[in-house]
Amino acid sequence: MSETTAGTANFKDGYAESGWLKRQWPWWTAGLMTGIAEVINFLWLPLGHAKHKFVGVTSGMARMLAGAESTVFGGSLIATKADYQPSLQWVIIGALISALVFAWLEGEYRSWVKYPKAMLVSTAFGAFFFAWGTRVAGGCTLHHLLGGFAAMNVKSWVVMFFASVGALIGFAVLRQLNLSQYFRSQDTKWFMSQAREMGWADGLTYDPKESGAKSWIFKALAAFMILLGVLFLYNALFGNDFAVTAGFASSFEKTKMFKAMLSMKNLPNILMLLVVGVLLGASVAKTGFGTECGLINPELGAIAEKGERTGAKFLRMPFSIRTVFVSYQPFAALSLHLVIIGTVIFIAFAFFGIMEGHHWATKEFAEQYAQNIGMHFHNTGVSIRTMTSLSMDIFGGLLLGIGTFLMIGCEFRNYGRTGLLYITGILIWPFFYIGYLPYTLNRGFWDGLMGSSPYTSTTFFPAILAPGSHTVQVLIYALYIILWAAAFIWAVKKGAKNVGTTPKKLLGMNSEAMYLARIEKIKAEGGLEELDAIEKELYDSAMKS
Repeated sequence: MSETTAGTANFKDGYAESGWLKRQWPWWTAGLMTGIAEVINFLWLPLGHAKHKFVGVTSGMARMLAGAESTVFGGSLIATKADYQPSLQWVIIGALISALVFAWLEGEYRSWVKYPKAMLVSTAFGAFFFAWGTRVAGGCTLHHLLGGFAAMNVKSWVVMFFASVGALIGFAVLRQLNLSQYFRSQDTKWFMSQAREMGWADGLTYDPKESGAKSWIFKALAAFMILLGVLFLYNALFGNDFAVTAGFASSFEKTKMFKAMLSMKNLPNILMLLVVGVLLGASVAKTGFGTECGLINPELGAIAEKGERTGAKFLRMPFSIRTVFVSYQPFAALSLHLVIIGTVIFIAFAFFGIMEGHHWATKEFAEQYAQNIGMHFHNTGVSIRTMTSLSMDIFGGLLLGIGTFLMIGCEFRNYGRTGLLYITGILIWPFFYIGYLPYTLNRGFWDGLMGSSPYTSTTFFPAILAPGSHTVQVLIYALYIILWAAAFIWAVKKGAKNVGTTPKKLLGMNSEAMYLARIEKIKAEGGLEELDAIEKELYDSAMKS
């Protein structure tokens, strides 16, 4: 068993003698799992009539909450139109179950993680902003970053650019409140407990005498989630007739809830959706991956590279988070994901004439495009969910970015954190509900804004550059995939150098192994005592505030 000495205490490798199910996994496995999930969704779902879309869970979350709400109260503030009628999102359920199971196999649920009340308030605001942002931006970060980027979707590029700005704003807020120490990809008790013994900032979330699970807030949230689970199960077994009573459907058989029920007719689709959810949940549970990690990794990684004291002073983040950032492995996982699903979408477009289902074009552009290259857009005319809208893409992107940082992770990452029993992961659910209300209670106003300022005639970038040549579009797409492959290679090489290992060895390391390797590198450079002092200063600063 290896151990690394810092100050007067030892970091012992808690994974050295454990099997692969007991330990966290390397970051690239998250990119592989999320990439496979997207491929399944794109190629086969729904079974028999694939829509060739990437994974989307945001509207599904709203419909699940609408089902629970209408079952209890007989009415709904969310299900205000037919597209939000109650149903079940099996991808979310799969992610929750997957994280629960992997935490059980690992022997460590994260209910022990302790946050200050200010961080819980931050999470609540973050969930509210994020849910609001998903409505006005036409999707969450999972939709835009893990799907839209691979499909070369201009709308997704704009939304995620401003989400990056929003994330940096969210970081600045947490930093100003001295809470950025808690923005961690994953907590593991063996590392956090040793950090606490040493007086390092990484030990802030661990206290053997206290835990998130012992607080009344956790108990109340757990009771809330149990109630939701019962309502979801009731809806799965018996359906929900709110769509009929509200006039959204002419009969129960035509409601979306009927299509989502547990029945032999729908079982194959349900199982496939659960597989997609399981892969997404596993990526979170075993690595801590989230879209926000990959999104801001290059920016904050460059700052953390400037030196331990410089990085700690500016970021106010402990050693573990700085190590993850300078390893560039969240960005590597994102890049690998985009290479996998991007290659599949590219092949479908280049050789089979299949366009990703969320691309949009005006009717005029679509007709001209069809004449030029013989292909058709799936979505034409005014569609607020797929068309570009400058004001709302900017506003929605900012809300998504701010929210994802304040609540310690993007939407799908927090579904996994719910399954891991993080108190913050459970806290997002009631505040997601509240976050949907600004939109659902005044849809006419927001829909008007979303349709008021389109800034391009199509969201498919190659079609903008070369509307009359399929060959040139294919070439542009191929170069784009190669760019992301190069980004993956760069991230691995750069990260290996910063951690103090080889690219090959880095690909076999989880976050905890990188912590130990980097401590050894710092020790060899004679900077161990300074690192010890820096981490203790961060800890003392957080305790004082």
